[in-house]
Formats: sequence, C-alpha cells, structure tokens
Amino acid sequence: MSVAVIMAGGLGKRLWPESRVTHPKQLLSLEEKESFLQATYRRASNLFGTENVYLVIREELKQAVMAQLPGVYLDNIIAEPQGKDTAPCIGFASTWIKKRKGDDSMVVLPADHLIRNEKRFAQIILAAIEQAEKGFLITIGIKPTRAETAYGYLQIGDQLEDLDGIPLFAVKRFTEKPSQKKAKEFFEQGNFLWNAGIFAWKPTTILKQIEMYLPDLHQGLVRIEKALGTNEEKKIIREVYLSLPKISIDYGIMEKTSSVVAVPGDFFWDDIGNWGALERIFTKDEEGNIVKGLVQKRESSDCILINREDKILGVIGVSNLIIINTKKGILVVRKEKAHKVKDLMNELLGDEKLKEYLQ
Repeated sequence: MSVAVIMAGGLGKRLWPESRVTHPKQLLSLEEKESFLQATYRRASNLFGTENVYLVIREELKQAVMAQLPGVYLDNIIAEPQGKDTAPCIGFASTWIKKRKGDDSMVVLPADHLIRNEKRFAQIILAAIEQAEKGFLITIGIKPTRAETAYGYLQIGDQLEDLDGIPLFAVKRFTEKPSQKKAKEFFEQGNFLWNAGIFAWKPTTILKQIEMYLPDLHQGLVRIEKALGTNEEKKIIREVYLSLPKISIDYGIMEKTSSVVAVPGDFFWDDIGNWGALERIFTKDEEGNIVKGLVQKRESSDCILINREDKILGVIGVSNLIIINTKKGILVVRKEKAHKVKDLMNELLGDEKLKEYLQ
C-alpha cells in the first residue's frame, strides 16, 4: 500500500508574526477553516488512509501537531531533532518507511500549501504514484499563471505517455527562483512549470539518488537505519542529525539527476510564500484593501490589514502597506518588501532576549 509523507517541520518565517517557532505557518488557518496542516492531512488520509499517512516534524512541534490532529497515529510521527531542510527530511522519512513498511511507493507533500479542486488533485497524485511504482522520480509541476520569481521552475521536454488524460513529461532541468527577466521568459515559453515541491517515488529509488549525489547524508542515514528499533534509536538519530548537511532536495538531487518525470498539476495551488500572497486568495474591498479582524480605516487603500487581537487597529491615510497585529508582535511593511520579513525573523531568532516572543 502506498503511503503519504507530510513535511511539517518548517518555520514559515515570511509569515511572522502569525508564524512563530512553536506555531509555524503549517498550523495557521488563514481562511478561518482548517489549518494548512489539517487540510493536507485530510487530503492524504482520504487517498491513503490515516494509517498510511506519516508526518515529519521538529520534535518541539509534537504537542501542537497532535492537538490539531487528534486522530494521528503516534507511530506515524517521525520527529527530527532539528530542521535540516528537505533532503535530510525526505531521506530520514524514506529510511524510516523502508524499515517499517518495505519499499511501498510514497508521495511527499509539504504541509503548508493551499490547494483547491481536490478531486483533480487526487487524480494527479494517483497518476504520480502509478509512475513511482515503475521506479521513476516523479515531481508535480504547476502551470504558471504569472511570471513569479518566488518559485522554482522545471522545464519539461518530450511527452512520455498519457494516463487517462494526464500527460507525463521528461524533465530537462530545474531552475531555482529566477530573476524577473528569466521568470517572464519561462512564462512566455510555455514549457516551464512551477516546482510545487510535491514528489512521488519508492524509498529505495530516492535513497539510491542520495547515495549518488549526497554521500555524506547517505552515510548518516545508514547509521540511522541500523539504529531504528533498537534502544539506541533516539541517541543515534540525535547524534547523526547534528552532522547532516543542510540542503534542499531540489539542490541536492533534483537539479542533478536525469531520471525525473513531471506530472503537470492543473488544480489550484499556492504556497502562500509571504503576506502579499493573500491578494491571490481574498476578495478586496472597494479601496483595494484586504481586512481581517477589528479594523477601522480611513483614507487608506491597497493595504492588507489583519488584526488578531481584541482591540481596534486604526489605520488612516496609508496605502500599499501590510499591517499584521498579533499577541506576540506587530508587523508593518510595504507590500514590495514582504519577502524581507524572513530576514527580520532571522535577526530576531539570533537575539536570545526576544526568544519568548517567537514561541
């Protein structure tokens, strides 16, 4: 039986102050319904069954995750001692699943994406799993709707086959976040897809690639595999993780290997990379503002105004601003600088005196 692996250990730094160390982006509920994590878990459970859905999280998030997912199997929580980016995360999960489940194909899902048209999403995922069973590395690509510089891209080549209306393409190359000029070229060429960070493969397939391209990581995973199920498991995992390289699966594997197949995803997808992304989700008022919470505004336009506190947020005579008011912090930033919120949070994380405000 195929399984789903949900990567749920990130920090979501660009959505500070809502997203914090112990309450990161994936636990947020921007649409006032499910959190990103709850929605991802529900979609995966519907496809594979709750017993076949695994979560990779930072150890410190365990209680918060269990509070949001009371039905999750405790044995299906894979806890990382510390975040080391997606290559160690995926390698660790693949090793864990191979040890416990054998070489069942697995789909890797980020926990913090917004997805609509879930019926089509399910069809795409099942098509990807079918190809993963054949030993391919599968990536889901999203057809671009704009020249976006915040996403990675993949260039598709020849069509390989068609699965009931779902085409499969060879991947020529991966390109990380491009310049505006390059993004415009990619968008206009039509043979580039956004890299959604959704993958499917067998554990042995990806572990062989890790052995080939990331030997230091592979050596650490071999040590972890030998320790799984023993009294030394926790000790070895913690010890090994300290020495693992911090690298993404895209940089470490996908940009180097030549055996990747793309399945275009024609469902609505957005990774809500920063506060400015809310303009693609929520309806604006007559002045172009997005307003959530108790807000009183005058002569203000084209703003994103979110107040999570039980007090009035007053705004007069401003435009093109993002203002986020929460219990732990207040953010005021011009829209075009929204991507720099990550830099601010990195600075805050480096100040021990501010630690309590980031939890």
